[in-house]
Amino acid sequence: MIEVDPRTSAIVWEYHDQSLFDFFSPYISGAQRLANGNTLICEGCHGRIFEVTADGQVVWEYINPYFHVESGRPGINNWVFRAFRYTPEEIERARKA
Repeated sequence: MIEVDPRTSAIVWEYHDQSLFDFFSPYISGAQRLANGNTLICEGCHGRIFEVTADGQVVWEYINPYFHVESGRPGINNWVFRAFRYTPEEIERARKA
């Protein structure tokens, strides 16, 4: 995963897992930079959501334990489409809206 400065096209941050094959999802994935500087990453095709620090240390991870057999596709999957981290203040504002 890389973060690119759109003005200069320079890579300003990047994250690599221990192995190329441990961290790859061709679709249904995403990332969110958090207020504390960490990054929340959704590796959708493997049902994995995890948070990494600015220096690339994984501070927690969750792997979706729910698997589904989908018609027309071989095997089972635990895909996660997207993940977001909300602060308590954001949740409270949404409740009042």
